[in-house]
Amino acid sequence: MPNAELKKIAATELAPLRDRIADSIRTSIIDGRVNPGERLTEPDVARQLGVSRTPVREAFFLLISEGFVEAAPRRGVVVADLSPQDAEETYVLKGALEALAATLAAGKVSQQLTSVLELINEELRESIEVAPVEMGRVLDLNNRFHQTLSDACGNRKLSRLVTVYRRQTLRYNYIYFSDVSRLRQSVEEHRTMIMALRRKDVAEVGRLVRLHNDAALRSLRSIMAVPAATDRTPRSST
Repeated sequence: MPNAELKKIAATELAPLRDRIADSIRTSIIDGRVNPGERLTEPDVARQLGVSRTPVREAFFLLISEGFVEAAPRRGVVVADLSPQDAEETYVLKGALEALAATLAAGKVSQQLTSVLELINEELRESIEVAPVEMGRVLDLNNRFHQTLSDACGNRKLSRLVTVYRRQTLRYNYIYFSDVSRLRQSVEEHRTMIMALRRKDVAEVGRLVRLHNDAALRSLRSIMAVPAATDRTPRSST
């Protein structure tokens, strides 16, 4: 990966070194610093991040399990491609899992949960009205909103699965959210979810989350049909 510059890892973080390395590579893939099809090698990653090769190898195994990279014959580890088929498969799974998690969360919803979601969504609304839009912050806030809702389901295995597929869709969010109007639409859909949560309308919450996911997938189908829309130029990230 001669032209790639990975996100630096913080020495003060408490997470295992393997997880910090995986987060660095994952973030660099999501924000376009490392491109689909690009080869990653243990020596290069270890040198850039100032670590030994063993935790890099462990990080590769983790990222393979998450679908961010693939083990390619005679090439080693390469960044997984973005494609309409991959988007379809990922969003279908994510939508089903998030809808299930949301219905479980709605059955035990608290005032604290809706207040936190409202605060995150308001931060998201404010962040998209500042030009130029800082896409890294927008993606982080949008992800926090959905992950907070899913984590409230009370099922740790389900929450972990949602996390895996949400991470994979972050790569596509750069494409989907390239139009600010879609960001505004997303904020409004979040508000509708919060209102349904406050009513403790379990079925409606699940329906709205599923519709929200399906709307993103429909837009991606349209956008990715145009080759220029898949340009992966690096962007700033938080």
